[in-house]
Formats: sequence, C-alpha cells, structure tokens
Amino acid sequence: MNKFLSRMALAISLLLPFVAIAEEAEAPAGGGRAALVSVEAVVTDIDLETRQVSLQGPMGNTVTLTATEEVVKLEDVSVGDMLMATYMSSLEGELREPTEEELAEPWVVLEDSGVLMDAEQPTAGGARLIRAVCTIEGMNRLLGTVTILDPRGKAHVIADVEPEKMAGVTLGQTIVMIYTEAVAVTLEHVEK
Repeated sequence: MNKFLSRMALAISLLLPFVAIAEEAEAPAGGGRAALVSVEAVVTDIDLETRQVSLQGPMGNTVTLTATEEVVKLEDVSVGDMLMATYMSSLEGELREPTEEELAEPWVVLEDSGVLMDAEQPTAGGARLIRAVCTIEGMNRLLGTVTILDPRGKAHVIADVEPEKMAGVTLGQTIVMIYTEAVAVTLEHVEK
C-alpha cells in the first residue's frame, strides 16, 4: 500500500502546477489547491450504487468519497461506523455570478476517468472532474473555514482559507467550484 500512497502523492504534486495555472488564468478571485487528507470520521451515508461514502469529521465537517471495490468492501461498512479515511481531492473556486449555461446545469461532470487499482501496481488516474454552482452557507474567519452547499444539497467545509480571501464575501453568495471528486485511497475501520 505504500507504493500506492507514493503514487497518489506524485499525482497530487503533478496536479499542483495545473491548479496554479488555472488559478492565474481563470480564478483570480478564488484560488486552488490539491491535497492528500487523512481523517478519522463517522459514516453518515452510503450509496452502494455510486460507491460513495459520506463521512463526518471531528469538527463536524463532512466529505463524500468515492471508494473503489479494491479500497473497501462497502457491504461491510454501516452508517455510524468509525473509519480512518485517506483521500485525494483538488479544489478551485471562483466567486462570481454563474453563467446562464451553468445555472441551467449546475452540476456537470467535465471529465470522467478513474483510479486504476491493481494489487501489484495501483496507479492514479484522474478522478471525475466536476463543475458545480454552489452557495456560501457559512464562514469562520478565526478557524479559516468556509461551508458551501452544492446543487445536490450536500454541504462541504473548506478548511485553511486565509481570512483576507473572505473579505467582502457574504452568506448566500454564489461560487462556481471546479473540483475532483474526493477519491478514497484507504478506508479502514477504527478499533473501539
């Protein structure tokens, strides 16, 4: 599994220049980032059809991950289980009014590829790249968090937001997000 984590870290490092370029070219009011995150969290929802697992972290933040069969057997996971999750995602946001096209289709899969899992040589491809018209539902300048609501009604907490980026931003404001769907690298039960 260490090889897989190394490959994911490499994939993230390759994403960083792309995010920086996109920020300069398309999102001067927003910003971009890519991350490999580990969190101990409680399962709040499972969708076996899409293989998505929603988790709530210790600070109340939520994340929805896509987990391949190789990462976890979802039939063995239940709502309320405590898991240690490691996942990869990237995010770029632009504070602006959405276009008419974006309003007509507020959730669009721009690119659909996957993470190829092989027992001998797991490799990271690109996860689904999504454009979503979201609203800002909460901000905490002291903690550096912004809560957004996506068009599917799911809330997401963005951490490590610099306070100066929140200046002039108001609740209910529209933000157009471009992000890779969070892809689970590992999902393991935590011993009680």
